[in-house]
Amino acid sequence: ARTEFARSGYAAATIRAIAARARVDPALVHHHFGPKEDLFTAAHEFPFTPTVVRDVLRHPGPDSLGERLTRLYLQGSVGGDPIESLLRSAMTNEAARSMLREFLEQEILDTLEPLLQGPRARLRIALAGSHLIGVFLTRRVVGVDAVRDADLEDLVSIVGATVDRYLDGTALDALPNRRPDGTRNPGVPEIPDLR
Repeated sequence: ARTEFARSGYAAATIRAIAARARVDPALVHHHFGPKEDLFTAAHEFPFTPTVVRDVLRHPGPDSLGERLTRLYLQGSVGGDPIESLLRSAMTNEAARSMLREFLEQEILDTLEPLLQGPRARLRIALAGSHLIGVFLTRRVVGVDAVRDADLEDLVSIVGATVDRYLDGTALDALPNRRPDGTRNPGVPEIPDLR
């Protein structure tokens, strides 16, 4: 599956082509792995699937949403796994970068945007994800001692609070031309929408 995703890209890869490469029936692939997004996450050993993230967003728990997502991501991310290889490749290889971007935009952003309330939901989800990827890279790829050796629950508390700011929209308060409700504040120059 990884070979087919790498050859065709995420958008063009099909379960039928992946099954043909593995010389199995497509129904067998679908039975064991589910839809394409779940096969992609399994093939690259992502710490979670889009389905799991949707469930975290839909079902409150004792911790904040940011803490739950951070814990989910950091508990499942271990050094040396295929997701680390994919992230390393995406930094230097256009095909890997394009495949990862297609997956993130189609399966994470497109899927989660309607579930998040408030203005600029897509940007807020993307920033939360980029923050988590940055922590992973700092912890597992670069290996900065302070982050690598930090207690998981300490990271969950600290990083989770920042992820919460992205997801609940309070991070938008930093925009000088916006009121807390997301409407434009007259008298402050407009900042272009980065979406």
